[in-house]
Amino acid sequence: MLIRAISAIAAVFSLIPSSAFGAELVVLSSVAARSVMGELGPQFERARGIVLRFRYDTAAALHHAIEDGTRFDVAVLTPPVMSALTAENKMAGAGQATFASSLIALAVKHGATKPDISTSEMFVQTLLKADKISYAKEGASGQHFQRVVKQLNLDEALKDKLLPMTGSKEIEAVADGLATLGVQLISEILPVRGADLVGPFPGDLQNSTELKIAVSAESESADLARQFIAYATSSSAADIIRAKGMIPP
Repeated sequence: MLIRAISAIAAVFSLIPSSAFGAELVVLSSVAARSVMGELGPQFERARGIVLRFRYDTAAALHHAIEDGTRFDVAVLTPPVMSALTAENKMAGAGQATFASSLIALAVKHGATKPDISTSEMFVQTLLKADKISYAKEGASGQHFQRVVKQLNLDEALKDKLLPMTGSKEIEAVADGLATLGVQLISEILPVRGADLVGPFPGDLQNSTELKIAVSAESESADLARQFIAYATSSSAADIIRAKGMIPP
């Protein structure tokens, strides 16, 4: 299936003018899309003869970077951040598209027993039994997890177990044995060696995190940026997106 996807993408590339070769695009992307871009990006570079320079961080951190004047051509961000930057005239309003979404899940150290979290009751028991629970202090997944803790009235019970992390290190903390459980998007759990995916949050405790992709309002390579977006959101890229733990639009 991936071979068909790659062949289809190659067909798309054949329609792109040769004048695009030798150019460079700067892409600011949420860490959630890192594994997907890690495969799609090199394909685009090889076929186009251009250079893609990626910077990955939380959407909130990238928001601050853009407001501080960081130059870029394409951004992959959560809808609230994208909307805020569009209102600030940092993002082009036209041509914005949904890139993909990912579910929030739990991870354990590789080889550890995976708890059953298929119901809210079992999910709660799993949290209560954990020694430490790592999560992103600023990321969308961590913010949702904190809301879930309050929703379940677990603030007091978990106050000494919670381990907020920065720098996208929450799943590495699980792999290193610093935390029993890690909370993160599936697409950010799967690439981490030493950690295993348990499964997504159950039922109404779940919150899918969507990512939007758009062109910078100040990009000097806007045409090429739009072509990259068309490629990254094409149906032929969907198999790669799914393989990396994300859900295509």
